[in-house]
Amino acid sequence: MKLLPIFTSTIMLSCCLAQLSTFSVQQAETMDTCVGRLTIPSASLPVFPVVFIMAIAPLYDHTIVPLARRAMGNETGITHLQRIGFELVLSVVAMAVAAVVEAKRKQVARQVGEGSEGPLPITFFWVPFQ
Repeated sequence: MKLLPIFTSTIMLSCCLAQLSTFSVQQAETMDTCVGRLTIPSASLPVFPVVFIMAIAPLYDHTIVPLARRAMGNETGITHLQRIGFELVLSVVAMAVAAVVEAKRKQVARQVGEGSEGPLPITFFWVPFQ
C-alpha cells in the first residue's frame, strides 16, 4: 500500500511512452513526411527522442548539474526523487504539447475535408515536439 502513490504517479509517464510508440506514428501517417525529395517513414519517429536525449545529456552533465550542486548543496545536484518529480512534470507538459499538435492536425484535416486523398498539408515535424 505504501508503494501505491509511486505507482499512480507514473501513470502519466506510461501514457507518454505509449503515445510516443503508437499514436504519434499514426498521426504522422496522415501528415506530409517529405523533406525535399526524401520521404521519411513515419515509423522512424521514435528516433527523434533518442537524438534529443543524446543532444541534451552533455548539456545536463556539464551545465545543469554543476549549477544545481552549487544551488542545492548536494553532490548529485538534485536528489533522485526531485529528478523523478521533474521528469513527471515534463511528461505532463509533453502530453499537453501532444494535445495541441493533435488539435492543429485535426484543424488542418477539417479545412482540407474528409474525402481528400494523400497526406494532409501539414509537416510531420510537428509530431517530434511531443
